Amino acid sequence: MAVAPASGTDPRERPARPPSGVVRPPGRPRDNRRDPLIIEATLAALAANGFGGLSMEAVAAAAGVGKATVYRRWPTKGALVADALATLAEPHEPHDTGSLRDDLVAVVNAVRRNNIQTLSGRIMPRLLAEKESHPDLFDTYRQQVIAPAREQVASVLRRGVAAGELKADLDIDLVTDMLVGPVSYRQYTAGSHEVTGTRISQIVDTVLGGIRAR
Repeated sequence: MAVAPASGTDPRERPARPPSGVVRPPGRPRDNRRDPLIIEATLAALAANGFGGLSMEAVAAAAGVGKATVYRRWPTKGALVADALATLAEPHEPHDTGSLRDDLVAVVNAVRRNNIQTLSGRIMPRLLAEKESHPDLFDTYRQQVIAPAREQVASVLRRGVAAGELKADLDIDLVTDMLVGPVSYRQYTAGSHEVTGTRISQIVDTVLGGIRAR
């Protein structure tokens, strides 16, 4: 006959203990389902008012959550905005059609999509205006949005150098500026005048005329 434990309780009815070495945090687990709403509200507020005009309270109200919910996840406004900016990274598909010109037109057109009409594009001038006071936030934007777009252009140029179509000593960084710079400049200074596909083709053809291998 089995002998019951001294405590008089069946071991099968005791609550399971966490694995050795694992410390269960106090309280209920945090519900992450509201995070996307908070991030979306943060990006919208950043595009509308910049970092200086953004408040945790306004973000919470726009997301439909309590202020305490936001502060439990992000104790400071800087932490919240940094996490929100990290979500702006977009997947880029490689362009390799076999035509150097067509690939450059395609990647520069992709840069055009991050214009003043998009959320990401509206955020950029706000962060640029506050770059001196909040350089870390602009650097996060640069890493998440600007750098990947530039790398797409640079990768096509490097491929052209490797194939012998472009000069072997080509300054990739400079030529990337020459291709991306006119598009960004026109988007942020020309008001409602959109950068057209025709203009992008003209930019690519003009730059290619000076960097092709002879």
